[in-house]
Amino acid sequence: MNILAIDIGVGTQDIMVYDDEIGFDNAYKLVLPSPTRFFASEIRKSKQDLVIFGDTMGGGPFSRAVLDHLRNYRVFMTERAARTLRDDLELVKNYGIEIISEEEVDKNKKAKPIRISDFNRGLLKFLSSFGVNTSFDVIAIAVQDHGVAPRGVTDRENRFSLIEEKVGSGIESFAYLDNVPENLSRMHSLFQSVRKWHKGHLLMMDTGPAAVLGSLEDERVKEKKNRICINVGNAHTIAMSVNEERITGVFEHHTRLLDKQKLAYYIKKLSDGNITFKEVFDDGGHGALAIEENQPEIISLTGPKRAKMKGLGIFSAPAGDMMMTGPVGLIKAVLNRL
Repeated sequence: MNILAIDIGVGTQDIMVYDDEIGFDNAYKLVLPSPTRFFASEIRKSKQDLVIFGDTMGGGPFSRAVLDHLRNYRVFMTERAARTLRDDLELVKNYGIEIISEEEVDKNKKAKPIRISDFNRGLLKFLSSFGVNTSFDVIAIAVQDHGVAPRGVTDRENRFSLIEEKVGSGIESFAYLDNVPENLSRMHSLFQSVRKWHKGHLLMMDTGPAAVLGSLEDERVKEKKNRICINVGNAHTIAMSVNEERITGVFEHHTRLLDKQKLAYYIKKLSDGNITFKEVFDDGGHGALAIEENQPEIISLTGPKRAKMKGLGIFSAPAGDMMMTGPVGLIKAVLNRL
């Protein structure tokens, strides 16, 4: 089975080409700038009005660049592209964005067109130029998605509601094979875009759980029954308490609001089974839920910001590379599902 796995974060997109006849040790690997950073750079270099179209993708640096551009220029966006900023298009209009139809994209000859997407098909051409077989049986992609929040519900609350419904299940319950719920707007938009040209299987997963699943492939973590796996990302930190293959608790926070002491406090409460949604949410995080105590035999840390938490656990490196934790998790989800 030939698998392309891409974990798309705020800072980087981490890519692995995996052949099940060769295994992880000889898999091809790439670490490239994230799409949100790339398109943010494109916008900041532009000195004219913009027409932005394409898919709903990750915001962050891209969203900030768009809002900064509005100070001096007009910005036109299609509905799908505009949902990158907010799912509520009325809020997007209030920023000063002018929403246009897909048919209007080519009509504005004075504005610079920018097509956005979390997936750049140029990657396939690049891989092919090195002799890599790009007829993939499966493409697996991880992105973070807050989901479309109902009115009166914050993005943080909605994000955690999507997480807590999986507690008690296996980590692979976060993976969607050949189908994605429409309320996951970013994931669904990317799924539809890739499905137009990829005829094989397509697996989509949230970035945090993908990293946790990948962490379990570190040999030191794999041999234990009770584990807490933490992904310290550039923007978000997620910690999962795992008993064998079952999630017994989870919390998610913003990395910038955490230091080692605070993370250690939350880890202790997670393992004791008494961490609460309110304390994490009121602290600026997404939330927390524990359904039982799970004293860990090992604590693993991964993610690009793990160094700031040094000493709280081992640094896991599945397939020998910390940056490949997400892709390894995606590939494990594929192999277990298929």
